[in-house]
Amino acid sequence: MNKSCLGKLRYSFLLIVLSFSVVIVQAQGYNTTNWKFSNPKQFGFSIFDVDYFDNNNVIAVGSDGGIAKSTDGGTNWTYGPFTYINQTGFQVKNTFNDVHYITATTAYAVGNGGLMAKTTDGGATWSFVANPLFPNNKNINTVWFLDANKGYIGGQWNNSTDSLPKIYVTLNGGSTWDSIAPPPSNGVTRVGYINNVNAPSFLVPVESKIKEIMTIQFLNNNLAYICGSATNVNVRHNAVNSACALTGSTTTTNANAAPMLWKFENGVMTDYSLTKERLGYDGVTTANVLCNTRYATITPQVQTYKAMNIINDTTVVLISFNNNVVVKVNTGKNDSTLNINAPGVYEKGKYELLNFTNPPLGQPSIPPVNPIYGFSNPLNIIKTASGKLYTGTAGNAFFAEPGLLYTSVDTGRSWIPETPYPQVAPFNQGPFTAEAIDFAPNGKLLVMGSNGAVGDSVPGSTWQSNYISIPVGSGYSKIEFADCNNGIAAGGSSITVTEDGGATWINKARIDFGNSGYSINGMTYPSLDKTYFAVSNGQIYFSPDKGTTLDPVYTDFSVRMYDVDAVGNDSVWAVGYITSPSASRTSKIYRSTDGGQNWSTYSGIPVGVNGQYLSDIEFPTHLIGYAAGTRDTIWKTTDGGVTWNKLPLPFPGVTPQISYTDMFALDANTIFLTGNGFPRKVVIKTTDGGATWTDISNNITTLGGGNLNGIVMHDVDNGYVVSPGGYLFKTNDGGANWTLDLAPIGTIFTSMAFAPKKVPAAISMANRKLFVSGDNLSGAPMMQYGNPANINVNATETITNASCTSPNGGAIAVNASGAMAPYMYSINGGTFQSSNVFTGLTQGQRQ
Repeated sequence: MNKSCLGKLRYSFLLIVLSFSVVIVQAQGYNTTNWKFSNPKQFGFSIFDVDYFDNNNVIAVGSDGGIAKSTDGGTNWTYGPFTYINQTGFQVKNTFNDVHYITATTAYAVGNGGLMAKTTDGGATWSFVANPLFPNNKNINTVWFLDANKGYIGGQWNNSTDSLPKIYVTLNGGSTWDSIAPPPSNGVTRVGYINNVNAPSFLVPVESKIKEIMTIQFLNNNLAYICGSATNVNVRHNAVNSACALTGSTTTTNANAAPMLWKFENGVMTDYSLTKERLGYDGVTTANVLCNTRYATITPQVQTYKAMNIINDTTVVLISFNNNVVVKVNTGKNDSTLNINAPGVYEKGKYELLNFTNPPLGQPSIPPVNPIYGFSNPLNIIKTASGKLYTGTAGNAFFAEPGLLYTSVDTGRSWIPETPYPQVAPFNQGPFTAEAIDFAPNGKLLVMGSNGAVGDSVPGSTWQSNYISIPVGSGYSKIEFADCNNGIAAGGSSITVTEDGGATWINKARIDFGNSGYSINGMTYPSLDKTYFAVSNGQIYFSPDKGTTLDPVYTDFSVRMYDVDAVGNDSVWAVGYITSPSASRTSKIYRSTDGGQNWSTYSGIPVGVNGQYLSDIEFPTHLIGYAAGTRDTIWKTTDGGVTWNKLPLPFPGVTPQISYTDMFALDANTIFLTGNGFPRKVVIKTTDGGATWTDISNNITTLGGGNLNGIVMHDVDNGYVVSPGGYLFKTNDGGANWTLDLAPIGTIFTSMAFAPKKVPAAISMANRKLFVSGDNLSGAPMMQYGNPANINVNATETITNASCTSPNGGAIAVNASGAMAPYMYSINGGTFQSSNVFTGLTQGQRQ
């Protein structure tokens, strides 16, 4: 059965069994219904942790409140954003850092700002869990549950008077919490001046103040390790002048940083934090020691350690988040280290650096030969049944370095880099991270990372992926649909086209624009064979083939072309502005009545340092048009752009003045605009052609988000406004009230379009498919918005079977809903009909 947005159905098969699912909008802020990624697919939020429960069930979490669930081992995913009410009363989404899948039905996920969520139905629904870190807006970095009820979380220190980070434990699934204090100091570290009789150095205890817990990992119910950051509490000591005499004041040193490593065994917490002395360094990093030379920190001593794996009950391997440090710590009863700065003092634990790329002066690199292993922002280390270690890395987008897997078969002493994705498009077109990794019980390795990238491999096979991203990096200033299937998104050097209603996209990016620094600022798509682009190089381009070829039809190199609009086959208008010199600042309006062959220019906009920049132009008819931009000013023409008049200011005398970001013309007299003038942000409308204006912002400014960047209206009452960070505001009463729907992406939303652009008046906004995107922020995903039950054609059927006594007596009655009625029906690719009943059918399949 083929479906289109106009409700045309081709029906198949006499003995049809139609399967469908009913999607219910979930309470507690988890919504898998309204938002879908049109590009990339299957989804585009970045993944920071993934956890298998069994070979089929796996949960992944990441940026923008994103939670994804797979029931087929990671091939297909359902997903959505989890939102909650924060400490100041705003509905927000936040980054998830960790997820732990405990039973077939129970899992917990934690994140920034005190975010903690719980599912008791295997990931279908999630609810917010109150916890001790939430009231103070502290990040929760790690979660580990021993069963459905007993679990531990850790994160930032929680504004306590003692400045100590704590592990929090619950015995009842998060209903109540208790805390576990940090371990007492184990050992000392030396700070102060190396050689000054007036201010001698001294030993200080290894403290836990203001450290951040990054990872909690249990080997069994009685043994866990906890790792994290170093302290940033500086030790005060006497200051000296250039003559090395005391000045009477004090100064600070951070030579006691000591990244967190705790062992929690049988209810007892022991500190094994990494000091320079335990790592074999005295902190003397120069051969020229003076009386004001201080004991220095060394790189491994000040790192944050998040990636950790417990090798056995007395051995743990850690990799720093930065600077490529790998360290192994042994914590057996007989494992001890001589403190290099405290003669005769042995401390618990044996420390071995396995990778250290920038050792102090006179110290060898570890390992001793290049290349030194380079780990970029690893988040975890996992271990196979054979003992092989895997860690994923972020890569470097600036240097186009992809994320890699590093593997070790000797408990971290040596590592081999591996490419974790199939090296075909899109993975060979840009760097993708690979931070989130996990193994299924059957050995399948799943790797996930930036912008929803996913790859998997079973032992002995090549990497596989069904991830699609076209193009890898993009940004859009305008989206338009000529009909329900054909749409174009353009911005920067990107031109991305769909011919099937957003199911797939075609990349037609202009590499020459990108290389020359040109940006597509505006676009209009009035018909399938006509597209116009306004480009920052002062040119207007025409394309007869949806952006495959572009030819300049007008040039004014003195301006930056900023927007273009068209009505019918021949009428085209554009706006551009001159930014310098300041005395020449002005905007121009361009007009063609023959499809771009000939142009005239309107230059009646005021010139000078107070000149207005026009950035948006809208023509609801051939004769009536509007132009807007900075300085709270809107212009109107009633003669097709021959002359223009400045309309009454919407906010006369109010400062700061509004710069309008988008305009939507519903008809010749009904116009909507969004605009900003920090700290103001507004939505305004006119229903009398601009003679008067009404501020319909109302509660939209109380819902969060940043600048108001774009607006589309279905009718005078129903429409949408977008804001950076994936904010979509909706009204059903002409702006008297606005509601918020947060997307599972942090894109700077700037552009929206209905598919198709116009529909019959009887169609409800709920039945219209909306596409949303924006500026390039690590790639700009194309989002589809709308409830599938409403925006897609859905159907059930009543079947009458043919029989031996009535071989031509088969019939199908199709009951369609959703999308846009009236519906047309076809069977076997035949002529469409308005009737929903097919009769006179014999047995057999119908296409």
